[in-house]
Amino acid sequence: YCRRRSKSFDDLLIKKNITHPDVITPPASPIIAFDSDITVSPKRRHSSCIESTTKECLRLATIYGWVTLHPGLGWVGVEEDDEEKKTVEYISITDTPPPLLPVENDPHVYDLLAQDNPSFIHYSNRNLTMMSSATVEKLVEKLTREMDSDFLMDFFLTYRQFVTPIKLCKLLILRFRWALMQDSDERQLVRIRTFVAIRHWLTHYWSHDFIPSRTLRFILCTFLSQLRTHPVIMQSPRDERIIKNLRNVLKRQRKLFDIENESGSLCLSMGSLVSDIRHSSQQWSDQSSRISVSLASFSYKPFVLRHRSEIVAQQFCIIEQQMLQNVTWDELAELRWRKRSRAMASNASNPSTDILEEPCVREGVDELIGFFNKICQWVASEIVRTRSIETRVQAIEKFIRIALKCYHQRNYSTLMQVLLGLQSPAVSRLEKTWQRVDHYELHIFGELKELAKPFRNWKNVRDCMTRATEDVAESSAVESILTQSETDPGHTLSGRGCIPFLGLYLSDLVFNSELPTYIEHTDNEESWKTSVEDAALNARLSTRLVNYNKFRITGKAYIYIYKEVKY
Repeated sequence: YCRRRSKSFDDLLIKKNITHPDVITPPASPIIAFDSDITVSPKRRHSSCIESTTKECLRLATIYGWVTLHPGLGWVGVEEDDEEKKTVEYISITDTPPPLLPVENDPHVYDLLAQDNPSFIHYSNRNLTMMSSATVEKLVEKLTREMDSDFLMDFFLTYRQFVTPIKLCKLLILRFRWALMQDSDERQLVRIRTFVAIRHWLTHYWSHDFIPSRTLRFILCTFLSQLRTHPVIMQSPRDERIIKNLRNVLKRQRKLFDIENESGSLCLSMGSLVSDIRHSSQQWSDQSSRISVSLASFSYKPFVLRHRSEIVAQQFCIIEQQMLQNVTWDELAELRWRKRSRAMASNASNPSTDILEEPCVREGVDELIGFFNKICQWVASEIVRTRSIETRVQAIEKFIRIALKCYHQRNYSTLMQVLLGLQSPAVSRLEKTWQRVDHYELHIFGELKELAKPFRNWKNVRDCMTRATEDVAESSAVESILTQSETDPGHTLSGRGCIPFLGLYLSDLVFNSELPTYIEHTDNEESWKTSVEDAALNARLSTRLVNYNKFRITGKAYIYIYKEVKY
């Protein structure tokens, strides 16, 4: 007989028969053994006693996990006799090996990762010091073995695509525990570098990783609390300061980033921003509709002719900078603008979509893309709507001077918008108008077109943006963006940074996202595996190599944008 006492799987017990003194009552397991000789107490709690030889018993056992059904072997632990009666044999629990500990709980893993073995890490053929791929554990070991600020920033910007935050936290804690096993100089340096990595993570990614995950906060808080009484920590004043500093950072982040206040202020700011954008877009549409009604009138004159070119270029620069501040690094990492564009395209192609449904709100990258296309069309429409050929010539010359001012102010986004508008088919076909344009403006226009040529992956524009950001420190730019700190007013228009042509970086990110996240091993590793003492631990390590070249390029694209936004 078998009796199910409760719904808890761990509450299942096997009664020990006095006729079998050598049989020890095993703990609960996926396979529960039955014997017809075992007497069962008549007491019942949640279910009735059922004979183990009946089909009903096997059905309930399958539902609650008492026996398992193997696809090739049939019922595991069940035999059929000639009379088609099913009985269950005892299974020796002691013969099954104990479950292996997770890799995150075994500090010895970092002893195996101390050497740069091809099973764990690969280097580039062109540059033997540049890592091309590695396992997740090896990336954490390398992160805490040497101080590399570029690698630190790239790793924490992109790690979510190949490892979860909880596993990363466990690996960093395991690395610190490994460093505490000995008090040598090498392991002291590892403790310091692990502290730097955790502090960087807490300081810059608290709102993105720690606020949504209560488990992550609990794991880190518990670890820091336990370290306070560790013998090695108590004997080292430097280690005590490290732990105290981490606890202070954790407390400070809790105070600064209150979950409810942060979400409320974010929704409020985004709501006001979206309303302003919609209001301005509506005004522009209304103005365009009013202008289109008066196309037959010869008195229309573009409003840019009434303002200085430098003033117009400055206003475009301010608008672009404000929209760039709304582009977040996680939006770029997750390619959200592509997902939203696909959703909008599917809704547009679906005739069953409710026409009263509110359209997707444009934010961040979508806002910049929409503004870019709108300005290109606006430049062309301002020229084409002008019926007087003299006024049309003045409008073309005015936009050329505005483009030149944008180049001097390092606003490459508006520069590309104006140039693409001037080179649109509707404007370029006006041969009589272009013949009257002054030679000075035509010369400037030719040089600007040479700059904006797409040859060699927009090399000229990329070189200009790179030169504009040479003096901007990557660490300070990334820190100012991630912590959402205000830009120093003294650095505004001081020759540092630029307004980037974001389309170049977006195309780089889209192309880079198509590369594989993991790559297969290419070297023969059998000879090395046989020489490892702890072969079981080596077998439990990650076998897939993370294609870190992909994430290095992605991280560099983020950093370039941050340096330019620092403008």
